Amino acid sequence: MLARLRAEALRYGVELPGLAWESAQFDLQRDPASGLDALLAHWVCNGRNVQITLRPDGHVYGECDLLIDHPARQGFWMDTLAVWGLPPALRCEPSLIVKPE
Repeated sequence: MLARLRAEALRYGVELPGLAWESAQFDLQRDPASGLDALLAHWVCNGRNVQITLRPDGHVYGECDLLIDHPARQGFWMDTLAVWGLPPALRCEPSLIVKPE
């Protein structure tokens, strides 16, 4: 999960130094639907927030702040980068927002 998030962010020129399990801050969050606790991990890397949720069923969801211009689509910013799925089959994509005119 961490390797995939680092690699995808680097594709867009964003480095995430210090993104390692040893440096995470952890919390538990109760899922209101299942009643089970999920493990939340949080980092701040180069001023960017990174958060990953590890669910009891093995599914993961992570988000990283990118806050950069889209390299191929003028008029758009890449706001966050999301990674989700059941490892090792993870999906990843940035969320885009339109720049104000």
